[in-house]
Amino acid sequence: MSAIFSGAIAALVVFCLYRFWVPTAGVAFDRNDPRLLAAKQEARAALPSFWTALEARDPADEDFSLKFNLLHGTGSANNESIWAGDIVRRDGQIFGRLLNRPVSPGFAEGDEVEIAPAAIDDWSFYRGGVAQGHFVTRVMIESAPTRIARQQKKALGWA
Repeated sequence: MSAIFSGAIAALVVFCLYRFWVPTAGVAFDRNDPRLLAAKQEARAALPSFWTALEARDPADEDFSLKFNLLHGTGSANNESIWAGDIVRRDGQIFGRLLNRPVSPGFAEGDEVEIAPAAIDDWSFYRGGVAQGHFVTRVMIESAPTRIARQQKKALGWA
């Protein structure tokens, strides 16, 4: 077998492993899960502290992001909650760039999207290396196996 042919087969195997056997990012919740609904409500109630920090531009604060329903207002019965970064407010509207690959067609990682205030599910920024917000993430961590939860807490600066 030639090296080129072997390389092509190896690339195909890696692609298939990634495409078909690696689970997509994120955790699925029943949209009426009371823990999820409470976390979203708490995040929305605390959203003014996110906007205050974003506008203050303190050098200790970084990586501002919003988690929102990408399909909000489209009439779709589907719900894809996704993170957007590079958050800005322009002309009374909120915009951000998708931070991961969306499942929904018509969108790509890095796309700038408008975020309807009613679509916001969660928010986050890092203050001195410690994640602020992440109300929905906290619910996810509670459901994660101990080892994974420990890793996530450490990555967020909570451990």
